[in-house]
Amino acid sequence: MPLVLILLGAAMVAAAMFNKVPQFVPGRVVPSRAPSRQGAVAASERVEYPRVRLASAHLTEQARALLTTIGGSALIIAFFLTLSGF
Repeated sequence: MPLVLILLGAAMVAAAMFNKVPQFVPGRVVPSRAPSRQGAVAASERVEYPRVRLASAHLTEQARALLTTIGGSALIIAFFLTLSGF
């Protein structure tokens, strides 16, 4: 339980501090830009692999304060649960 609270609290505080959230970008196949000619060998296609990038969270000041408060509280609760041996 404390580990889950630490992960959630750290994610909330990090999102509030840096105003960035992870975003999944799916992979795709990009066709080549070479003009096609008759009788020519088909040009190879380029593959873009799936990745995760940081996107802006567009948080207001109130939202940043709320995430910091809830995330910090989760970290404090995790700390005391760990001390109590839970």
